[in-house]
Order: sequence, then structure tokens, then C-alpha cells
Amino acid sequence: MSLTVAPETIEFFPQAAIGRVERPITQHQRGRVRFMATTWFAQFYQPSAQKEVLPGTPVKVIGREGLTLLVVAVGDDLKQPQMLPSDRPATAQLGLLGLLQQMGAWFAA
Repeated sequence: MSLTVAPETIEFFPQAAIGRVERPITQHQRGRVRFMATTWFAQFYQPSAQKEVLPGTPVKVIGREGLTLLVVAVGDDLKQPQMLPSDRPATAQLGLLGLLQQMGAWFAA
């Protein structure tokens, strides 16, 4: 049996949601964010735009790269990049539900 690893692709959520930082996020190091009743790894979508976000700070969760959430500061007026429906993988259309279903399939195998 061989194991093939697909490259991580960025998936942007249809609508940004708020998460709360639990471990600091810096330009060069991912942190942890509480989002939808679970703690996730998180990193800045644009690392050059932010220096550091401390625990307790709210952030906008705009997407994911693999199992790492992509975040921006709540005050940033970043326009969320849009993908054409034809460019989105099937799970991207389901957002977080698709991610959870995909994770379930990985662990069931």
C-alpha cells in the first residue's frame, strides 16, 4: 500500500465567521483559535498584514488550508477572495460541514 498526500489547497468560506484566539498567532508561527466549539490551528491569511494577535482577541475566520484556519483581524477591511463555483472543489461548497465530512472519511479509512 502506498500513501499519497495531496497538496494543501486554500478554501475560502462563503461567509467569514468570528473565532477567539487561544494561543498567540504571529507572522511566522501559527496559533490556536476557538471556532465553532472546537480549537483549531490558525494562521494569518496575509502574514505581512499583521504582527501578532494575543489570546482573547476575536478574529475573522475566512477559510482554511488543510486543517489550519486562515484568519484576519476583526478590524481589517480585507475583501475576501472569491472563487468561481466551477473552481471550487465539491467540499468547498459545503463549507465547514464538508470539512467535517472529509475528516470523518479520513479517520474511517
